[in-house]
Amino acid sequence: MSRLVIAIGTLLASVAVSSAVQVPVSIVDNAFSPDSVQIGAGDSVVWTNNGVNPHSSTSGTNGVPDGLWNSGTLSHGSKFTRGFATDGRFSYYCQFHYMLGMTGVITVGTSGANERREAAGSRTAIACTPNPFRSSTTLWIGASPAGPKTVSVFDASGKLVRTLPVARDAAVSWDGRDNRGRETGPGVYFCRYGSGALAVTRLR
Repeated sequence: MSRLVIAIGTLLASVAVSSAVQVPVSIVDNAFSPDSVQIGAGDSVVWTNNGVNPHSSTSGTNGVPDGLWNSGTLSHGSKFTRGFATDGRFSYYCQFHYMLGMTGVITVGTSGANERREAAGSRTAIACTPNPFRSSTTLWIGASPAGPKTVSVFDASGKLVRTLPVARDAAVSWDGRDNRGRETGPGVYFCRYGSGALAVTRLR
């Protein structure tokens, strides 16, 4: 079965019930998705190599490591987790493909977790679980009576792929199919609810 890897485009990594969360970053060939992540102190980032080629998550800039972390070589399906205890802005790159622009940045701020919890209760919040998932995922919507009534799924070109109905404070399931019931192909999709969005990577 195909897998979908969800990365929170607006960095609503989950409907957090505790202060520490794990934020997923999907490694696709020649890119980190998302390539910019904001988290709270005490949170972690989990990189998963969903590409064909070997990659790495190496702290530093322009191919020059700063020694804070290095995942080593990550083959397809491999994961690397790194926690961040202090505030700051941390740049990183793939040691194999940084000259192709394969770089990212982690911004750590102590207010990050609280902001996510507040957003999860607002009418524009959208999060998901499980991550990654094999056959379907649940989109968690912090809806209000005045909020939108649907979640819209778009492909990378901006074409509408699927419209999912939303009830108040609802959990919405998406099976990776379009409005005609057809399987969507591999690529990046965007789930949008109000001003909240998820960057969605579908794999073969």
